[in-house]
Formats: sequence, structure tokens, C-alpha cells
Amino acid sequence: MLSWENTWRDLEESGTTIAVLPVGATEQHGTNLPLMTDSLIATRVGEAIADAFHAYLLPTIPVGMSATHLSFRGTLSLRRETLAAVVTDLVDSLAQTGFTTVIIVSTHGGNYVLYSDFVDELRRRHPHMTIVVLRPRRAGQVAREAAGIHSEEWHAGEGEASLVASLRPDLVGPEPTDFPHPRSRIRDVPVTPETGFPQDVRQVSPMGSLGEPSLGTKEKGDRYWQVYLPLMIEDLRRELGL
Repeated sequence: MLSWENTWRDLEESGTTIAVLPVGATEQHGTNLPLMTDSLIATRVGEAIADAFHAYLLPTIPVGMSATHLSFRGTLSLRRETLAAVVTDLVDSLAQTGFTTVIIVSTHGGNYVLYSDFVDELRRRHPHMTIVVLRPRRAGQVAREAAGIHSEEWHAGEGEASLVASLRPDLVGPEPTDFPHPRSRIRDVPVTPETGFPQDVRQVSPMGSLGEPSLGTKEKGDRYWQVYLPLMIEDLRRELGL
């Protein structure tokens, strides 16, 4: 894996033409998980991809689209146009410096611009490049089953609590606040049309979680990563034809 800790000569001599761009978020994650949860997870996934493909891992974009959480202090949010412009500028830079494949990693559903027509526009802008947005549905489902993560979760629940506990147990606080069965509890609540997510999470869940973080454990997180990362790499290799 190569990163911004390397020199330009390291990258040039490596011959790599693959770059990995993690896109995270800075937003509330209930009462026991850090604001950096999405960025932490996206970075770990990006590292695994860069290791597997000996690729250039870009610095994680630490702020994404988090408007639905702005009633909680500390949340930061970019407009759709802003995130699209930042990603476009970075891909332009990669194209100009000889990269031909870009893998965009975001595990935050709020970054919906990355799953929109914007990516097709980006591909038309750089027809000589392969631009992939990671969509590891199979890997995620299999890993959740293997880890024993079964509760319903929309945000800051059992799954995210387990993943953070595995990566950075020091960042998991002692006082989780559960909000079980979140989907059935948001009926008649205004939602964002792009994601179906509540427009203001605090109106639905005053403490911020939409799931049961108390069920999260480091052991579940460890098992999740053990299963998820190899499956995700396997699917990505197939998609890229490598």
C-alpha cells in the first residue's frame, strides 16, 4: 500500500495506476460512538483495498453529507454540490498524474451523491479511466450473519458499535442509548427523498441512535472484519476484472 506518507518517487517507481479514495463523515453517532465513526470505517476498508491491490490510498475525506444530523452539536455537513466538486477535483488530479483506476469507498449512506448520476458524469469526464464506487452488499450481509449481528439498525446501532469497538475500543463510550426497531418508529416522519432517512434525526431519536448499540461487542466486530474484508476484495477483483 502507498499513501501520502510516501514520496512522489515512491509512487512513480511503484508503477501503480490504482487509487483508493475513502469518503467519510463527521456526524453524531449516539451517546457512545465518536463523530468520526463513518470516517474510521471507510478508512479501514480503504486500507484493505489499497493493501490488496498495492494501490495509492488517498487521505480520507473526513466530512460528507450529514444534514439530517445537524441538530446535534459537532456534526459537519457538505452540500451535495460541494462533495461532488471535491471528488471531481481529486479524480481530475489522479487522471492528470497517471492513474487509470479509482475506487471510491463510502460506508455512509448519507453520501448519496456517490450513488447518483454524478458518477456517470465523472466517467464521461474521464472515459479512459475506470471509476468504481464500492457496493459490497453481499460481503456485508454475509459478514453480519457470521458476526451474529442481527438487530435492526439504521444508524449508530449494534453493527457500527461492534466495528468501532474492533478498530478503536478506546473510542467506545460506556453509556449507549438504544432505539430499537427504528424503521417502524418513523412512520409519518418527514424523510429525505434520496435516502428515506428522517430529515431531522433528533426529532425521532433524541439521543441520536437508530438501533441498539448496547448489543455491539469487540468480538462481533472482529468477526465481521475477518469475513467482510476478504469477501469484499474478492467481489472487487471480479468487478475490476483483476
